[in-house]
Amino acid sequence: MAKTKYDYLVKPLKYRKLPGAGKAEYITMWQGADLEGLNVSFIWGYHRNEGKWGVGGEFGHVHPYGEVFMFTGLDYDNPNTMSAEVRLELGEEAEEHVIAAPSVIAIPAGVPHLPMVTKKADKPFGFLAISCDAKDKTTELKSRKKAFVLANKTGEMITRLELRDIKRTKGGNADFMGHWTGKKLNGFDLNFTWAFHTGTGLWHEHDPHVHPNDEALVFVGCDPDNPDYLGAEIEFRFGEEQEVHVFDKPTVVIAPKGLVHCPLITRKVEKPYSFTAICLAHEHTTTWFGGEKPFTSQ
Repeated sequence: MAKTKYDYLVKPLKYRKLPGAGKAEYITMWQGADLEGLNVSFIWGYHRNEGKWGVGGEFGHVHPYGEVFMFTGLDYDNPNTMSAEVRLELGEEAEEHVIAAPSVIAIPAGVPHLPMVTKKADKPFGFLAISCDAKDKTTELKSRKKAFVLANKTGEMITRLELRDIKRTKGGNADFMGHWTGKKLNGFDLNFTWAFHTGTGLWHEHDPHVHPNDEALVFVGCDPDNPDYLGAEIEFRFGEEQEVHVFDKPTVVIAPKGLVHCPLITRKVEKPYSFTAICLAHEHTTTWFGGEKPFTSQ
């Protein structure tokens, strides 16, 4: 098949299997070099194994950039439940926190974090880590004091991820969606969504659109036993020429700042799937170009 102008911006996700207690069963890892130079990295994984995660070192680690952790359940019918319990340590005094519901943890640059332990997993769950840098820059700590009486100095970093019922009546946009912005903590040039989808058709009636910032659009399946299965067929368009791309596997789509993109159309759905828009800006800003007549699939 002949290459097209924007092929390089559509990249299938590739998973690795990580056997062992506490580790993600399947994981995909992306840095800026994989994302056409975007100043971001991300990890997405499916977890079901109890035990200590194989990251962070004995005393945790730090980064010179901000990082966000997101925990989510995978059950479309119960989007605000996780059915698992993860404990992690945050801050200089290794305060212990328990994550038992969909949550976002925004960790500023230089704040120690981890280790992390899955204490129970009644059902598989998903974990997304977004780093505000194109490369992994990690320093493992050689020691760390632990508070005997926890002062909860780091609890403000944790936010419950509430997925709202969007009351969708038509089109392919989200059924349930949550949104986090950099306003939560200063210094994060990052905002992102997390959503569950089952609808078909056009996502936005006023497409195409453009952003003054880069973004990575990540489509993943909800079946932890089959991470290469998306459960849907997606049509995505690039540029003023509306170049059409179609995929039915888990995929990351890169939309560099200033590049006109969409419409985004869900052609068919077999099972619910999830989507995150990772946007490299403090807040979400969009300029819409669509008129009264919606685009239709070709």
